[in-house]
Amino acid sequence: MTQTIACAAAPLPARDQLTWEQAQGRACVACRRQLTTDAVHRGIVAGSQGCHDTSVEVWSCPPEADQ
Repeated sequence: MTQTIACAAAPLPARDQLTWEQAQGRACVACRRQLTTDAVHRGIVAGSQGCHDTSVEVWSCPPEADQ
């Protein structure tokens, strides 16, 4: 039996595991689908490269879009 987790409840990945689209807020942080309206703000994924802060805000699909 396969259990699915809603995108809004999926654990956040590490900063270096995000695609460019996910890091820019254009794709869901969980399923990588393109985001349109009603995206859910998931928070900030912390990251750094040397002294540079590479943290990004991430978003996920709205609950009704999770399939």
